[in-house]
Amino acid sequence: MSPRVAVVGAGPVGLFQALALHQAGIEPVVLERRTEPHRGSRSIGIHPPSLEALEALDLVEPFLAAGVQVRRGHAVGDGAPIGTVDFTRCGGRYPFVLALPQHRTEALLEAALAERVPGALRRGAEVRSLEARDDAVSLDTASGPLEVDWVVACDGRRSRVRELLGIPFAVEAYEGEYGMEDHPDQTPYGDDAAVFLTEAGLVESFPLPGGGRRWVARTDGAPLRDTIRARTGFELPADGSTSSFRAERGLAGTFVRGRVVLGGDAAHVVSPIGGQGMNLGWLGANRITRALGLAMRGEPDALARDARVRRRMAKAAARRAEANMWLGRPTAQGVWRERLVGALMRRPLVDGLARAFTMRGLRWGV
Repeated sequence: MSPRVAVVGAGPVGLFQALALHQAGIEPVVLERRTEPHRGSRSIGIHPPSLEALEALDLVEPFLAAGVQVRRGHAVGDGAPIGTVDFTRCGGRYPFVLALPQHRTEALLEAALAERVPGALRRGAEVRSLEARDDAVSLDTASGPLEVDWVVACDGRRSRVRELLGIPFAVEAYEGEYGMEDHPDQTPYGDDAAVFLTEAGLVESFPLPGGGRRWVARTDGAPLRDTIRARTGFELPADGSTSSFRAERGLAGTFVRGRVVLGGDAAHVVSPIGGQGMNLGWLGANRITRALGLAMRGEPDALARDARVRRRMAKAAARRAEANMWLGRPTAQGVWRERLVGALMRRPLVDGLARAFTMRGLRWGV
């Protein structure tokens, strides 16, 4: 069967998009410019709505077997506990956040795609040009020409497809530089997350499979190891390699142009603080799949309607990320921030906090 939809990009969102399309009876082809899988692991958190989406694809079991189920998050002030967020109070089939490095996530998705749609993934197939007509889209790729009915661009923040279409992308960079390292866990937190709130700023730490722990903090150029020691008292091994990044938010001018749809970071970028980006892309991929199905059955407005909802979802996720970033800013008013967080971590407010941290409600853009 000839592919009807070309998914551009074989990151976690593109692979998920292809699997969702296949399950809906729409044959995909995935075009990826890289010749080898990406080994980076910036994203590690898979939230409950995404676990439900994986269950719908009959994929959740291998993910659960590979990841760490984070059921609680602790807030710690300057040397003293502030409170605990219990994600199990959110209910549902998956009352936890699953911690799994991004390269493991991509490997599981790629293996599922290879089994279900053999040959669908084409590596070394960078899109050089495309021509969108009323009835089809023609693409010129590094592996040869291709004609499909639709294109879903999941090729990231620097989307080549978005660039070829001339769709503007407004990006706002937040102040501050962040650092991230993974190490063997030497804390007492086990499978729990921990957030440290100090006047100098916030530190986040999350468990990883195999007894590891990820550390993230705003460093503004200082060595991450020194930052972690000063704010938490924990000593990271000296042999670590710091991944530095700046937080951004961005929205494409439009999510749909004719027969081309933008998904994931090609459409919207939210700050990685809070771990929403990949999850937002997956929830959007499910919506795109449903909208494409309707468009193929004679409802051309379905994609535009879906784009409006996805835009609201992206804006809501950006607001949540900004709230998380506010907590991480250095401030001389650390005691007031601790008191505010302490108040939020009392019932019933803490249950709403748990829902926000696990991306509950985001499917409807609230």
